[in-house]
Amino acid sequence: MTNAPSTASAVTEHSSLTIRHSPFRRVRPGFTLLEIIIALSVFLIIIAGVFAIAKGAMELSEDLTTSQERAMTRQNFIEFLRSSFRRIPGDAELLLAVENQRGSYVPTLTVFNGGDAFSPGPSLPPDTSVELFAQDMPGGALRIGLRLFDSQQTNTMRLGTYKRRAPSKDDVVLPLIANVQRFEVRFLDSVSGKWENNWKSPVRPLFAELLLTLDDGVQSRNVFWIPPITKRLPGQNLAPQLGPDGQPLPPGTVPPGTLPPGGTPPIPGNPNLSPNANPNAINVPPLSR
Repeated sequence: MTNAPSTASAVTEHSSLTIRHSPFRRVRPGFTLLEIIIALSVFLIIIAGVFAIAKGAMELSEDLTTSQERAMTRQNFIEFLRSSFRRIPGDAELLLAVENQRGSYVPTLTVFNGGDAFSPGPSLPPDTSVELFAQDMPGGALRIGLRLFDSQQTNTMRLGTYKRRAPSKDDVVLPLIANVQRFEVRFLDSVSGKWENNWKSPVRPLFAELLLTLDDGVQSRNVFWIPPITKRLPGQNLAPQLGPDGQPLPPGTVPPGTLPPGGTPPIPGNPNLSPNANPNAINVPPLSR
């Protein structure tokens, strides 16, 4: 009986160290199918938003680049016309006509003996001509270009027997600008003060007006100055006279050191006379008393 307490204590210790296992083991649950679908939907929405932002930025960049190219093309074309009108020789002839192409009226400008005006390269021979034309393209747009005529074609045009036609592969054509929605050229009549679409007068117009619209919808109006007519005499040099500072002198000004027309030298002024005095008057000295 003396061993009973020790046995009871051993059983108690053993029972305290015993681990009891539940017959129903608790397992941690995973994602359900609905949760996976929701997560994938959110992910796809985020990806779609990122791609939409990136696509919008790329389209905006392309539109900006296209707009800049259109603006540069328009400005280069306008500057070419401005420079060409400014370089028209004084003895050149201008002819402006309007043609009906598929229901739209487009201008045609012909320059006879234009030198280097409207020329893609050096000065053209005096017996040739160059034409600024507009050609109707598929889709309703216009293409602007230059067409060169030889002496025979130029003579036919001067006689009025030349029949205008569309440029062919045998013609010398230089394309200038395409995708034009509106192209109008008019001359200002100095007599009536009106803008004219047709010009066959030997009188030189004062200004040329350009109305231009490309496929971007931007409308522009530009006015170009045209030099006046000057008839070239035998042996006459139409180059502008330069002053001592190297700048062109106004028309009618006699360069220093040269004789005026007629060869008579000017009468030098008398330094003893006042600026308002008559240089041809005789200066009589006063009588002495």
